[in-house]
Amino acid sequence: MAGQVIGGLHEQEANSVIADWLNDAGRGWRADAERTGALADSNDRPDIIIRQGDRMPVIIECEYGSPAVGDAAKRLGRALVNETRAFTEVVAVGIADVCRGDARAAFRQRLDANERIFTIQLVSGDSAGSRIWPDVPMPAAPSDLAAYCEYAQVPQAVIDRKSRNIAQRVESAGMKLHESIRRTANLQGPTLQRLREVVGCERDDEAARTACAIWLIAIDLQNDLAVHSTALQNVNMPTTQALRENNLGVLLENYLLDCWRAIKDLNYLPVMELAIDSLRAGEMGTDLPDVLHFLDDTSRMLNVLHAKHIYNFAGELWQRLVGDREERAAHYTKPETAELLATLSARRFESRTAEELRGLNLMDAACGTGTLIGAGERALRRLYALKGGRDSELHRHRMEERLIALDVNGIAGTLTAKRLTDLDVTQDYGKSKIAVVTHQAGSLSLLDPKITGITDYLGYGGVSATPGLNNEMGLFHISHGSVHYALMNPPFSRPRKGRVQATTGLDKLRRMAAKGRNGYTMSHGQAGLASDFGNLCNMRMAPDGVFAHVLPLTAAHAGSWKQWRAGLEKDFQDIVAIANVSQLELQSMSADTGMGEMLVVATKRSNRPSRWRPTEILCVNLDSAPATLAQGYAFAQEIAAIPAGQAGLLNHGNYTRITQTEEGFPWGAVGNRNYELSSVGAALLEREAYDPLTLSTHALSLPMATLGDLADTGPTHHLIGYPKGSEPIGAFEWTPLKQLATKPAQQSLWAADSKAQTTIAVSPTHGGAIIDAALAKRMATQRSRWFLSRNMRWTSQAIAVASTAAVEHGGRAWNALQNLPDSTGQCIALYSNSIFGGIVRNAYGQSTQAGRAQIQVGAVLGLPCPAFNADTPEAQHARDVAGRHFDRLSKLTLEPFAYCFRDENRHEIDSVVAEMLGLDPADGAVQEMLAHYRMLFAGEPNVNGRQKSILRAIAEYKP
Repeated sequence: MAGQVIGGLHEQEANSVIADWLNDAGRGWRADAERTGALADSNDRPDIIIRQGDRMPVIIECEYGSPAVGDAAKRLGRALVNETRAFTEVVAVGIADVCRGDARAAFRQRLDANERIFTIQLVSGDSAGSRIWPDVPMPAAPSDLAAYCEYAQVPQAVIDRKSRNIAQRVESAGMKLHESIRRTANLQGPTLQRLREVVGCERDDEAARTACAIWLIAIDLQNDLAVHSTALQNVNMPTTQALRENNLGVLLENYLLDCWRAIKDLNYLPVMELAIDSLRAGEMGTDLPDVLHFLDDTSRMLNVLHAKHIYNFAGELWQRLVGDREERAAHYTKPETAELLATLSARRFESRTAEELRGLNLMDAACGTGTLIGAGERALRRLYALKGGRDSELHRHRMEERLIALDVNGIAGTLTAKRLTDLDVTQDYGKSKIAVVTHQAGSLSLLDPKITGITDYLGYGGVSATPGLNNEMGLFHISHGSVHYALMNPPFSRPRKGRVQATTGLDKLRRMAAKGRNGYTMSHGQAGLASDFGNLCNMRMAPDGVFAHVLPLTAAHAGSWKQWRAGLEKDFQDIVAIANVSQLELQSMSADTGMGEMLVVATKRSNRPSRWRPTEILCVNLDSAPATLAQGYAFAQEIAAIPAGQAGLLNHGNYTRITQTEEGFPWGAVGNRNYELSSVGAALLEREAYDPLTLSTHALSLPMATLGDLADTGPTHHLIGYPKGSEPIGAFEWTPLKQLATKPAQQSLWAADSKAQTTIAVSPTHGGAIIDAALAKRMATQRSRWFLSRNMRWTSQAIAVASTAAVEHGGRAWNALQNLPDSTGQCIALYSNSIFGGIVRNAYGQSTQAGRAQIQVGAVLGLPCPAFNADTPEAQHARDVAGRHFDRLSKLTLEPFAYCFRDENRHEIDSVVAEMLGLDPADGAVQEMLAHYRMLFAGEPNVNGRQKSILRAIAEYKP
């Protein structure tokens, strides 16, 4: 581009300084500035070109002020001289005006100090058109520019397309292998059985597919090592292409096995063992050479991209080919999510020296495909290079001594080993801390403080975690305080609906972890395995260590996670919780859980406190999950730069800071799309009605208590009984009333009926026949006429608390509120069905499913509620107001809660509750505030379920 003198520095000279800095950044690439004749069929001169072996070259276009998006767009669809690959993404950089007057040396000093003197946008597309992301340029330091250049070496659109193609080819190879084995007379049964055992699959076709994926990984590693490994070059390790050329174009099983054994002998055992065992599983049939030939060609397709150092192709294959991840609790973490979590959490080590970074122990105790630990290691190595670290043996040291990856699944260990090996195939390593733990509790055996030794023998037939061995050979240790960085996506599973829990024997281990005055108590069986992994990481983590987990969104809200939250709040600080609140669709952080999830990052306190203390939590809600690796990195940088302050907007979401004043209380601001609603909810808990429109607050007349301060909860369905046709439990068998000829003596408000239950005064749905007389007699003394719905589905349910004409039993969906005077019950019912109660309830009881806010039985009593039972004039006023209006309001037909913004009947309830709380419903400002509350509430994805009909109604509504 044309040169321009600005102060002491030409733009061309600034480009030259930036290129010099990039060359010194420890990335192994070559950056050239202002080279003529670089572009094919063009005299244009790109500002900076980065080349690195066979990787995709990168172009950077710079100018003072805003990023040079115009120049960047001109490069799309073009190629360098002697290159066939056209640019699909270019990095556009703006240099800050403050640099205009710099001399060359002063500008270089800014780069070396990693000042945020750039703004960056990524321009993608082709010669036919371009896209710019993000809309607002991202502030960036030189280290960020280097990171975006790494991502530009791996164009996401090309990677996604190639990943799908490779997965399809592996699936085709698996089908051919399966048929080949089946055609082999008298041998297909034993071979398929053995193959299922080796690769850990229950179905024959899946075992064949998985074997092909493993062989592809092994072939790929062999070719890399044959080119880059000095040790294997010394023994003349051939590439698969050389093997084929020496055997008339055929890739023979025995020759492959010889090569793989040689690689295994060097070590690389975590990758090669499973490949060898599966290829030796039995007679594979006459098509095996063709299958291996096809996989070899697929390997070459994979390597054309030269992207394995960043992108986890093996993990992509796993998530595309394996169909029973739900049962295995083996959900794949999206690479872009891994990049967000790893980049954000690794930044907490920025104050460490290069040598300290080199010695950090990174652990993933549920490593799966290795996507997360690979992203974490890359983030640490970026920091290491930024700090001037230049150890040529870094990869060997990290692989042998510092990277701890554990799983119960042999394939997971293999995929993780391959992922970490791909980070630098130019260095051999002789051992690793990658292990398959065959203890019945898997990695969670480490909840036992006595167990520290884990064998590194990986694969089919691995050895259990073993305490107290005299012979230390084959062991590595994960002692207390030894882990500096715990990065993982733990399994969410718990035993329910026939699912077999992934590990067993946990009760004893939980008790052992909790022993002593300073025991670890984050585990809770109803929260599932993920809470146990939190406990494990807490136990083994060093002071100032960093905790970074992918977790279900229920961890922020559910009562079963209270212990986990309390443990994290006690032992950790600087807690950040990140959720995706896309209004368009539920986007999981993992590839296919179909669940609302969150990312949690925290730093372990330097000194373990003896008790819980109030803790601040930064709640970040993203408008969408990142769609590319670069976006994951960018989101992390934006979150890391959040300024001080209670709440605010981000370019890609919002944030709210909450202070936990009660141990393990739900993190109400996590999962809210609008930070104003989070502020409203927090204020309500502090006895104030906050008006985001006027930034004013209105004091409420009643303090906030809990439902447990006002009432008791009665028994739930496991004691009351069961629906007809279900497994017999409890005192009664319940039948829908419409199926009974006569009205039964025992009635129950058993099920939630979104069509019938549209008024606060409701009727029972089921009638019961006694199956346990003694228990039935006890149940009859625990009936009530006040009931709380535990499973609110805002899009269909109209009421949160109901009243019946006579005392009833409750049931599966409706939990009885007992020992509750009618005057107080009327207050609770009106409040719970008002916008005030809806906002508090939603913050307290969100869950993993869109549109559902579930409160578990044990947490019902913790639901916040004004102290309507107090012996004060204000509480008596609330009871008097409720008493005057309840009969009329309880009969009003209400629309589903998600339509609260237009429901005039619900508006009446809101006005009465406002009066109960000491506000003046005749005040126009109060009515405007309530109307704004309703719009905020209805606009939440957790409330509207992302249903287009509701979103359209919100957009069209005019009061």
